[in-house]
Amino acid sequence: MSISNKNKQPRPAVGLCLVLLCGLTLPAFLPLPTSAADCKKIAEEISQERDLIARRDLLATAIKQCAKDPEINFMQGYSLERLRDYNNALRYYVTASTLDPKHAKAFFGLGDIYMVTDKVQNAVTAYEKGLGLDPSNKRAEKSLESARIKLKAQRGESVSSEEAVTVLFAEKSKDREISPIEATILRLLILFPGKSSGLPEEGADQLSIVGARAFTSHDLQGAVFEVIGNTDDSGDAKANLAISRKRAEAVRNYLIKNCNIDGKKLQVAAHGQTQPIVPNSTEQNRKINNRVEFRRLK
Repeated sequence: MSISNKNKQPRPAVGLCLVLLCGLTLPAFLPLPTSAADCKKIAEEISQERDLIARRDLLATAIKQCAKDPEINFMQGYSLERLRDYNNALRYYVTASTLDPKHAKAFFGLGDIYMVTDKVQNAVTAYEKGLGLDPSNKRAEKSLESARIKLKAQRGESVSSEEAVTVLFAEKSKDREISPIEATILRLLILFPGKSSGLPEEGADQLSIVGARAFTSHDLQGAVFEVIGNTDDSGDAKANLAISRKRAEAVRNYLIKNCNIDGKKLQVAAHGQTQPIVPNSTEQNRKINNRVEFRRLK
């Protein structure tokens, strides 16, 4: 016996309904795997966006469709770096360099993040890897030179005045909200031997350069910086706190007396042994933690 089709309703074309439903295209509500060509087009379109927040949000959406696209991951890393979200920027740079081990810019981005976060040895390694892929990149060349000199200083080795100038003024910040002069001060470390609170000669030389050329810069008129003393974790914590304060005061006093810096621009803070930048596991690391550094307050 045949079955009558009289009461059957015609089936709609599924593809047509999905595409036309409420005027939405399919990707608007149901993400599909995206081809490499599509991801390239998405990256090109997003690169036209100049607003950093808008670009970050567009890239966050794009990554859901193009999770394995190294360029989109790199772009998000760069966007987040400029917004000073360094931890997440690092994650996307790592992803980009893993997806494409020949993505030189991803390694340069890693180097920049490591410099900002004072992981100088990692920065040297990242810049070297990037320059191995793109040896003509002059900015990365200068950044590697600065990183090597800063690593030399952190190891307690002697740094010449010329090298100090290279670190302090040749390094350009990609973050447009921070001028190169300000970045110079924020990345400066004055190292103190052992439990000494007297300013070492190398530190005085560095401060002379910074005091003459940075703190008096027109770019930083009205700026106020915190001068922060630190120690390693050997010895008594209370004594270390006192030593760290004396170190910060020694640096502040030197800048005021020898570099004609207004004392109102410099405030003292002491952290003792509580803020190491590397583990106190080796003699070399202890040298790095016995330091004075700077932080901008306003």
